[in-house]
Amino acid sequence: MKKSLIALLMIFTAFSCSDGGDAPKEEEVVSPEAATLVFPLNNSECIEGVVKSDTKSTVTFDWEDALHANRYELKLKNLSTGLITGHNISKSEVALDLERGVAYSWYVISRSQGSSEKAESPVWKFYNASVASSSYAPFPAEVVAPQINQEVAFASAGIVLEWSGSDVDKDIESYDLYFGESDSPELFKENLTVSKLENVEVKAATNYYWKVKTKDTQGNISYSDLFQFNVK
Repeated sequence: MKKSLIALLMIFTAFSCSDGGDAPKEEEVVSPEAATLVFPLNNSECIEGVVKSDTKSTVTFDWEDALHANRYELKLKNLSTGLITGHNISKSEVALDLERGVAYSWYVISRSQGSSEKAESPVWKFYNASVASSSYAPFPAEVVAPQINQEVAFASAGIVLEWSGSDVDKDIESYDLYFGESDSPELFKENLTVSKLENVEVKAATNYYWKVKTKDTQGNISYSDLFQFNVK
């Protein structure tokens, strides 16, 4: 009888201890940080690829491991054709076959398993070296303001259009600006030596489209993407 009472007491004590225990904590999900790009260098001519033919070479893209990230997506854009490709990888480098003598832009998206958050690196541009070239066309101009699809407040004094240009050879000579209400805007100003145009007249409640032609001293040219914004 005494042994039975002791056994019951032990069972009761065990249940009492387990009932008072803390519930397991959920594992904290941490958002990934943006990757730091390393190579190919921004606004450069890439001459370190492995040549496969007169038209192709293999370039190794490299970036530093991003904090809290365990997988990446490299976004690569052919600036001549506008074609964008994505490459999913688990490490911080990848070798890709590219066209020679062509300008590209690239950036990396960091992701973390268990998190829906992502982080994007800055966008870098480079020229993949050709067989032989004494000069390269400028990189397509990039929008500064207004941002794509931005709503802009109407002002009787007009608005400001601003963009940025870059060139491996650093010999940009001028810009031609195309601007209008059509998605095929006509030439608005040419031979601009600055990358900003002020007091551009606009109408309220109207969509506008614009793009930039960049010219260098060697006669090379490039066209930007088509930019769009709306005046309230």
